[in-house]
Amino acid sequence: MTDQPLHASPEIVLLRHGETQWNREGRYQGQHDSPLSLNGIGQIRAIAETLRPIIEELEHYQLWSSPLTRTRQSVSIFCEQLGLSYADVLFDDRLMERSYGRWEGLTMVEIELRYAEDVEMEKADRWNFAIPNGGEKFADVADRLRSWLDDIANDTPVITMTHGGAGRVLRGVYMNLKPETIFAFNDPQSSAFTMSDTTSKTIQAAPEHLQAFGCLNPGLGVRI
Repeated sequence: MTDQPLHASPEIVLLRHGETQWNREGRYQGQHDSPLSLNGIGQIRAIAETLRPIIEELEHYQLWSSPLTRTRQSVSIFCEQLGLSYADVLFDDRLMERSYGRWEGLTMVEIELRYAEDVEMEKADRWNFAIPNGGEKFADVADRLRSWLDDIANDTPVITMTHGGAGRVLRGVYMNLKPETIFAFNDPQSSAFTMSDTTSKTIQAAPEHLQAFGCLNPGLGVRI
């Protein structure tokens, strides 16, 4: 995929946290947390090794992350694998996952049984619906990620660890994409995305690295 960004932005390598226990159970996490599974730890190590020969001068990249526990764990593992300093990671609330309100901690089956009206409203206008009890609109997630992009230096390349939903919105904001294109993104957790002023490229963890780190699978795509 190649698109044009809305304005000049730094080169970004975008990462998604590894599989968590709630991912394995099919539970919505949002801004609640669940620890990484062994499979998730392996996914992060595998994508780190896949990126090692691709990203030149890693030490010149500024490291950013969502402050949620699963992203903190993931960026720590990524840093350890590549010999980068975890102490240099910058944490920013604007990189957090979308809040799913009263859906958090529930499976889709449980959500459909308890809150069928939410599901219908989400389907009707996914970009602008806020799930009750503190949920966010995807449009609001886009606004906070756009604010983060506006604040980071354009002359320093960035590696950032975020989430499935927030990550695909960040890709969309960066490349100036429409919501329907953003919602079509569905890459597994062991993926990375390189974005610059002219291109956006998806990189999948190499099968040999997934195997070497004992991964059962490359990870989930994004729900909703």
